[in-house]
Amino acid sequence: MKCSECIKEGRISFVYVGMSTVTAAYYPPFYDEQGVFHNHDGNTRTTSYTCSNGHVWAEAQEGMPCVCGWNSKATPKVVENKQ
Repeated sequence: MKCSECIKEGRISFVYVGMSTVTAAYYPPFYDEQGVFHNHDGNTRTTSYTCSNGHVWAEAQEGMPCVCGWNSKATPKVVENKQ
């Protein structure tokens, strides 16, 4: 991962992972007819980040991809950006 603000500024930095929170809805995992484990967890995970140049932001991702392709296009989205 790289800091998008540092990229814009032509700088390099370390990115530090901060606290994460996750919504708490229950999505039961299951095994399909072939015995393959599926976890269609639709909870949202929000994680905060700070770079060594002082940029702070948070990203949220709704659900994680499953082996079957469910939610395969799940990508983190910036939900808060503090310079």
